[in-house]
Order: sequence, then structure tokens, then C-alpha cells
Amino acid sequence: MLRCQLHLAILVPLLLSWGTQGLDVPAPRLDTPEARQAAVEASLLPRTWVEGHALEMTERMRVLGVPGVSVAVIHEGKIDWAAGYGVRDVISGAPVTSETLFQAASISKSISAMATLRLAQEGRFDLDAPIQSILTSYELPETEFKGEVTPRRILNHTAGLSVDGFNGYRTGERIPTAAEVVAGLGNSDPVLRIENVGERMRYSGGGSTLLQVALMDLTGQDFASIVSDAVLEPLGMTRSTYAQPLPAQAWPDHSAGHDSGGRRLSGEVHIYPEQFPAGLWTTPTDIARFALEVQQVAAKNDGQVLSAESGQAMLTPVFGRAGLGLFISEDGGERWFQHSGSNMGFKCDFRASFSGGQGVVVMTNGDAGIEICRDVIRAVAKVYGWTGVIGEPLEEVQHTPAQLERYAGRYELEPDEVVFITSEEGQLMVQQLPYPRLPLVPVGDHQFLIYGTDFYVDFQCDRADDPASLSMSMQPDQHASRMASDAYWPVQDLLRGDARDAVAYYQDAHEATADNPVVDCDRLIGLATGLVTSGRPEAALLLAQTVTELYESDAGAWELLGRVYASLGQREPSVAAYRSCLERIPEDASIDASRREWLKTEVEARLR
Repeated sequence: MLRCQLHLAILVPLLLSWGTQGLDVPAPRLDTPEARQAAVEASLLPRTWVEGHALEMTERMRVLGVPGVSVAVIHEGKIDWAAGYGVRDVISGAPVTSETLFQAASISKSISAMATLRLAQEGRFDLDAPIQSILTSYELPETEFKGEVTPRRILNHTAGLSVDGFNGYRTGERIPTAAEVVAGLGNSDPVLRIENVGERMRYSGGGSTLLQVALMDLTGQDFASIVSDAVLEPLGMTRSTYAQPLPAQAWPDHSAGHDSGGRRLSGEVHIYPEQFPAGLWTTPTDIARFALEVQQVAAKNDGQVLSAESGQAMLTPVFGRAGLGLFISEDGGERWFQHSGSNMGFKCDFRASFSGGQGVVVMTNGDAGIEICRDVIRAVAKVYGWTGVIGEPLEEVQHTPAQLERYAGRYELEPDEVVFITSEEGQLMVQQLPYPRLPLVPVGDHQFLIYGTDFYVDFQCDRADDPASLSMSMQPDQHASRMASDAYWPVQDLLRGDARDAVAYYQDAHEATADNPVVDCDRLIGLATGLVTSGRPEAALLLAQTVTELYESDAGAWELLGRVYASLGQREPSVAAYRSCLERIPEDASIDASRREWLKTEVEARLR
């Protein structure tokens, strides 16, 4: 499929929604949790930002393809508010609430570290003794590397061990034990010593899994019970479990994972026998309870789980930032502890202050969710007045509506690959199907920030100072030339929502040259998908019907048609299209084995 390198696919991980806040409007009162929550929801903040412009939560989710988000905020030492947004599963449509479980991914390490410190505090083992003194079911191979591998070194990632992270296992696959994982008998390499101990910080989920095996050897318990007894129950984290796989009947209100396109993972989620580093199911509210405990010991007070002494050990960084299961930073004169997480289909992040009782936890069930996590954290920082967490804004260059109007037009990259610049009520927008419209904010001479990203559009002008072409900062050497008023490509009709002439063009082009990249099957599927997300489902339906006519044996074309009918609420034709897809999957040579499996599982789930 033809894809110009200037294509906005480069921006997919950073796409945004758009809103404005009038600069002359008095600031709203933020003296209640409800008011603060509303302010955060309306003003997600990108890394590169301009005062007076904002992102809105649910629209940002839609554009990014993140089905569900859950947030909890700590203010003055208490949980100020918690809320869920969107759906926990795009197939069931069940809503996310503040009680919905998400995979915590690497945030699991933080709670696991607290459980480890609790056992050490009870005198069960020595943090600075060799790991092999409590590890009986696996022997770490000897190497030429120097230093003693200890639990403390594993917790702060200075043990010199291999394997940074894990992919998990699909439903139906054989799930190895944690001991098998560290021995390399799963889908990851064995955990080995590959550097001298204490030489530097080297992030190692493999080391965390080794410590998991050691704690199970020490206690004779399964890991979920170890952490439940040591941390979850004492802190009242009643919506948390390290059970892998998650017993769905016991925990029905849980999220499914989704890929970067917002499609549910095959089997809903991946399973992680690497429980210590990646296996926690929880909610932002429960992680906030953990953060409140850490804030207690940060203030040199005994907590419910840790003593002040153990807490200080947890919060003492090496190599500048690595504590025991936490990372430490300093912004605006305030110290913060934090951790992020990334499992297949789940992204999450949290940060909390050492003093002052401030914090925020964000969890999502989509691979594109890390941008929302960071935008929410910055929004909370701005609304709650945290200093130093967000950078200074760029200055907007003021333009009159007439000046902005000069840039509006169509700019051609390749055949039927067109960048549309529109001026709407004094606001420039950019769009290139299959991607949504993005706002442009003027920040220099003929330069506009694509708001919510770190990228820019630069216009090149002719001698009369009229825009003649444009380029984007990620590919500055590629230029899109401004199209004449009478020039035509069918994509412009698609954007108007009238696909009849566009469809006729594609049919004629396919008949003339079947391998014409303009009418490549995957490209047309992408355009139809973009029409749905851009609010033009009728045009998407006509295009999807045409794709199945042109590529009758393509299973993906029929899956597209089923999705488009479903978006229009037309159940019977949607079911028929999905069944046609299933019939074609076994014989469709255009899809590989993994895609074939995913497509079959996805369509069967939608039919159910």
C-alpha cells in the first residue's frame, strides 16, 4: 500500500482532540473535588503547549483509539476524586468505572517491592544477603561479572541482570511457571548476569521475576498470596490481585486490552506469570492507597505496612533516580516518586509527592494510552498548582482570520494523498485521511504547531507571500504543493461525506490497473475506517461496499463492512458481513497466520 513518508501516521501516537479556553474568561472556582475533576477533564495538557488551548478527555480518547481510562487524584493527603471514562471492552461496550480493574504492568513492581520490604522488615531475610541464600528452585549461573546479586540490588535495578520486560502469553497458550521463565523456558531469554553489580542502573524485569521465585521459595506461598498478606489487605486494596490468569468470574468488572488501533486483543488480555514485575490487576484508587502509605513513610512516620526506616530505604535513590521499586525525581523544588507501566494492551502511570499529599494515577486499556496518561498528569499539575511539573508554554503568534484564511487549501503529496488545511472560525485545522482533523496554532512566521505534538507545519510562500507548499518537521525535505482550484482527487469527496464520485473513480481505476496503489485494498480499508472516526459513516458504508466488490475474496474487506454496518446500528447486515469474513479467512492468502488468528477471534467475538 502506498504511504508517503510525510503521512500523518507518524503522528498517530500523539494525536489529540481540541478545545479552547478563552484567555479573558475568569478562572473557574476550584474549591470542590467536582470542580477540580471537571477542570482536569476539560484541559488535558500536552508536553508542548500554548496558553489558552486545551484537550478534552473523551474526545482525546476517541481520536487516539483508547477505549477506556481511569483516574484517581490525591490532594492534601486524601483521595480527592476518582472516575472512569469510556468502555472496558469495545465488543461488550461495558462502561469503565472507578472500580474497573486494569493491568498495572510495571507499576506491579512498586507494590511487589513494598511486599518484599515488609518480609525483610519482619526478619524473614536480609536485603543485602546473596539472592541465592533464599533461592532454592533455581541457581543463577556463575559468570565472570563481579559483585553480589542481592534483593536490594534487584529492587533498584543495579544487579546487572538481563531481560528488561515481557510480552506475556495469549489465552490458550501454555503458561510457564515463574521458575521456568527465569530459566528461559518461556517466550523470553533466561535471566543471566551480564554486567558487574552496582556498575549502573539497568532496568530488569527478569531480575524482579528472579526475586519473585526467591520469595515463593522462602515462604512456600504463591506470589499472589504473599503480596495480598503483606500489602493489599493491610492497605485496604480490595480491588487488587496478582492472580494470573485473572479469574474472570471472581472479577467480572475488568478491562480487556486493546492495540494501538483500538482493537481488542485476541483472548481479551495477555497473561503474565511474571507477577512481581507485571502481574497486578488493580484500580487507580487502590494504587492511590499505596501512594498514601509511601507518603506516610516519606514523612518519616511508620505506616500500616512499612516502618519509617524501611520507607526511607525504599525512597533512597541510586544513580540519581532508582529507589526500591520506585523512581525518584525532583521538579520545582519538590521530590516525587513514580512509576509507569506498559503491558500488551494496557498503559498506565502515576506520580506522587514526598510532602504535601499530592498525587495522580492514570490507567488505560489501550496501547496508545501513554499519551493520555501524561496529558492527564500535566493537567492535574496545572489545575492543582504543582510547581515545576509542566514546562513553560509557547507564545502564540496572533493572526487575523483573514491572515489565517490565506493558508487554507489542498496540498498534494502523492496521487490521492492530500493534506487539507481549513480555516474554521479563526482556527486552522489540518487533516489527511484516514486520520482526524488536528488543530494548528501559529507560533512563528508561517510556522504552526500541530497542537498536542512536538511537530510543526511550515508553509513556503511565493514572491507574493502567498502559501505555495507545506512541509512538516518530521520530514522537512518533503513538500506538498498547493493544488489548483480545479484539480481533483477522490479523497476530497470522501472528506465531504459524499462518496459517490470517489467510489466511481476507484472502480474505474481498479478496472484500468488492478495493482494501482491508489486502489490498494488496505489503503481503501484505512480510508473507510477514517471516515467512520471522522463522523462520515454513510460515506464509509458506500466505500466499504465497494471494497468488497473490488476485493470479494479479501476477509479484511468483509470485516470492514461488518464494522461500518455496526457503527450505523444495522445489526443484520453487520452479522451477514462478519459471517462472510469468517468464510473467507481460511482461503485468504493475503493475511499471515497471526493476523488470521486475530481476525477470526475478533469476528467471532463480535458475532457473539
